[in-house]
Amino acid sequence: MDNNMNPFAPQPSSRPEQNGQTPTQPQDQPAVEPGLPPAMDHSQAQTAPISTGPALNNTGVSLESPILGPTHFDNMKNPNMNPMQPIPQQPVAPAQQTPEQKAKLYMTLSAIFGALAFIGIILGIWSLVSNISTSNKLKAAQTDLANANAIIAKVEEETGTVINSPDNVPAYTPITGNIYIDEWGIKFKIPDDLTDISYTVDAKYRPQVCFTGYKTGMKYFPGFADIDQNTKSLGCITRVASYEGDSDKDSGASFGQPVYSYGDYNYFYSAPTEHFSQDAAEQGLEDTAVQIIKNMIANNISHYE
Repeated sequence: MDNNMNPFAPQPSSRPEQNGQTPTQPQDQPAVEPGLPPAMDHSQAQTAPISTGPALNNTGVSLESPILGPTHFDNMKNPNMNPMQPIPQQPVAPAQQTPEQKAKLYMTLSAIFGALAFIGIILGIWSLVSNISTSNKLKAAQTDLANANAIIAKVEEETGTVINSPDNVPAYTPITGNIYIDEWGIKFKIPDDLTDISYTVDAKYRPQVCFTGYKTGMKYFPGFADIDQNTKSLGCITRVASYEGDSDKDSGASFGQPVYSYGDYNYFYSAPTEHFSQDAAEQGLEDTAVQIIKNMIANNISHYE
């Protein structure tokens, strides 16, 4: 066997001197050539351990003690692994949930979804109510606008005035004071709530005075108050001689409601028999004007010289 291949063979010391003494060869042993290991006897050859590890080349450096075995690789599982490289961690499997935990999770999710659904229903109802309210307000506004446009058109038709702003609306000043009927020597006190009064005197059959007008505060001149259009007027007073009584002897027709007497004459009030206005809303205004004129004839009549 080549001693250069045996790492456990004794090697010659490379230190020149120890403690000032030069090492000497023993007298009973032959000299060994430099670079060769001492010969082993037959007994040593039988008991010397045989290395089965990898062959190591002799570098020419002597070791004072034989290397019995590797020690610094004992704790390494893989000798080829870099000791500076971190050891990869094995993934940890997630913990399994218990049935109680799953049930609690389902209950929590159900509560959340239920709350979201309830909020959605509330928002839907609120949106529906808002849309209905907005629609009703829009319809009411459209109705008011249509009525206002109809009034403006009627005023423009009756007065011949084009109304495109509030400044163009005709202003009617109430007539106050008295109406004097010179032919009869009587007068009527004009009520404060009656304006734009007109009257005609008719004496073809029996002397008769007929009136038109409308309630104070209206913003347009209605057709029923126009004496040229409403020839039947809104109420009349007839003067009848006292000897004729309360009715016509030939026809038997009543002269009307007696309201005043003076000298040789009696005075009777008669109301219109039908409406002049075709519009239902304006008919109500016409009825109001008829009542005001009746009060004037019945209560505010007097004689004057």
